[in-house]
Amino acid sequence: MVRLRPGFTVTRKIRALDGERDSDDIARSSLVVLHGNPLLTYALFTVAFIEQVAIPTMARTLYRKNTGDIMAFPARRNADTIVFFGQLLDHGPTSEVGRAWIERLNHIHSHFPLRNDDSLYTLSTLALDPHQLTTALGRSPFTPTELDAQWHFWRAVAQGQKIENIPETRESMQRWRADYEEREYASSFEGRQVALSLIDDFARSALPRPLRRYATRIIAAICPPRLREVHGLPEPSRAIRRVLRTIVIAYSLSTPLRIVDLDRSFVRQFGGTWIDPSDPATVGYRSKSTPATSRTVRR
Repeated sequence: MVRLRPGFTVTRKIRALDGERDSDDIARSSLVVLHGNPLLTYALFTVAFIEQVAIPTMARTLYRKNTGDIMAFPARRNADTIVFFGQLLDHGPTSEVGRAWIERLNHIHSHFPLRNDDSLYTLSTLALDPHQLTTALGRSPFTPTELDAQWHFWRAVAQGQKIENIPETRESMQRWRADYEEREYASSFEGRQVALSLIDDFARSALPRPLRRYATRIIAAICPPRLREVHGLPEPSRAIRRVLRTIVIAYSLSTPLRIVDLDRSFVRQFGGTWIDPSDPATVGYRSKSTPATSRTVRR
């Protein structure tokens, strides 16, 4: 039975909670229940991934001479990643289920030469992007309590991954990230190819058919200017900016009245038929991957 409620019932619950002590509960209520809109989620996820491949070392790891999963079957690769996030958000990173999924994530990452700072940067995109990108577009839908909880949630995930030198606060993470991007951002063939693959998948998986030809311009408008420059993405038109700004502001202001599903889960929303939700081993990279089943985001 689907449990539908107006958004203000969820925001009222969040206001009564503590951002650090209740971070798991608030993070799920915020990122999944209130703002787990499939199109918004996929757009923010796509830009976060594009940010990560602005780092040439990460781009080469993902591209792997055009044999990486993100090039061979991006729909499945992206769905698997969002399912990981969904399991952690549904159960919490320190729960028995959460620890099992983080262990699977650590096993996948052990196959690749990831630097600690690259993993830390990935953390920063997850913890900071939803607020920063929506703010840049016109208005963030997240309250200070939600932002505090999101930070503590993702920091706990990073601790489970054994990432080192994690900043103590959201503000110090922002400063670290700005310095890292200044040092590490650089154009690369691999990065641009992965970015194009991500945008193509966003078009096919998240956009209605009539809007798919605008996918590059939509993603470019969400990307910060420096990121567009690195990947050679087009400067967004004034019309695209205006439309996105109107949509984001209207979406944010409608939060209290918008009807939401209290039982929404990224696992059900994005997971494919190849996934066993009870078995982390069915999700993510394998040394001999199999092609993805065609999938469209469930709206």
